[in-house]
Amino acid sequence: MKKQKVIIKRCIIIILLILMFTANPTIVKASGSAVIDAGSIIEGAEEFLSAGEGENTPLDEADFKEVSSVIYNVLLILGIIAAVIVGLIIGIKMMMGSSTQKAETKELLIPYVVGCVIIFGAFGIWKLVVNMLNQAQ
Repeated sequence: MKKQKVIIKRCIIIILLILMFTANPTIVKASGSAVIDAGSIIEGAEEFLSAGEGENTPLDEADFKEVSSVIYNVLLILGIIAAVIVGLIIGIKMMMGSSTQKAETKELLIPYVVGCVIIFGAFGIWKLVVNMLNQAQ
């Protein structure tokens, strides 16, 4: 009985969806012209591209380097703070805990070391890439 009700509900939903999409199709036009064809789309794209030609880029390289340096330093400091706090917590648990707690704490050391390697490795790679890009210019 329940299975039949579920099947009937699904059939009704499918029929309503089909009716909704086929009975009242709406036409949306992006421009004021009555006809939108491939030629008008291509013309619009060419106008868009030509509007950007000849203008200077709005990004200033010095500002970009400064922002990148600030972001790098802030994230590095946050990473160092997080690593130190977690290291202190693990160290305190290791010193104060019983033998079973020490065993559990040793299990936490592997993810901690992997996390530190990922954090500081990522910052090292970022700094390496930034230095290589600065030398290329």
